[in-house]
Amino acid sequence: MTEPYSEQVFRRFVEDLNSSKPAPGGGSAAAFTGAMASALAGMTAHMTVGKKSYAAVEEEMRDVIARSGKLQQEMLLLAQEDADVFGLVLDAYRMPRSTQAEKDARDAELQRTGKLSVLASLRLSETCIAILRLAETVVRKGSRLLVTDGAASAILARACLRVAAYNVQANLHTVTDPDFVSQTETRLRDCRNLGHDLEREILAEVERRLGA
Repeated sequence: MTEPYSEQVFRRFVEDLNSSKPAPGGGSAAAFTGAMASALAGMTAHMTVGKKSYAAVEEEMRDVIARSGKLQQEMLLLAQEDADVFGLVLDAYRMPRSTQAEKDARDAELQRTGKLSVLASLRLSETCIAILRLAETVVRKGSRLLVTDGAASAILARACLRVAAYNVQANLHTVTDPDFVSQTETRLRDCRNLGHDLEREILAEVERRLGA
């Protein structure tokens, strides 16, 4: 008998979220959501493979399976990275600042860790785009019986992207490097716009296939 979901390791992660611990937080939770989004795209592809009526898209579905597994693992790594980087930021804030030298060292470390935090959230945002593309493939070409699972993949990936994007914004306010800020804002804007467009197109296709 399969171990009940409530008894699996994920329960401990959820319990840590609902505690006074500084991490995990929203970024890690979003990354777990992204991992599930990728897994759902993979599941839809798995259950399309081998069906005679979908033989023409067999190779595309196998490609989705391979890519979804890699993206799923990447998301789990990003969940850990988010928590680890936040720990570095907290350590920087705790640095002494009694002398000017200490203040300068603390400021430099805050800038360094602030950039790390921004980049971690930006990677998370951009990885969501790759997952949305998988969701688009399975919604358009996968088994019609699983179109709502493809929709779930897209919705969860977009939710992850939105959380990660807010974290980019929040941490970017602490960075004073104008070139870094400008480049990040451009990448984030492109990511947000593309995520919005992809989700809209995917869900329109979901509605079309459900109504067909």
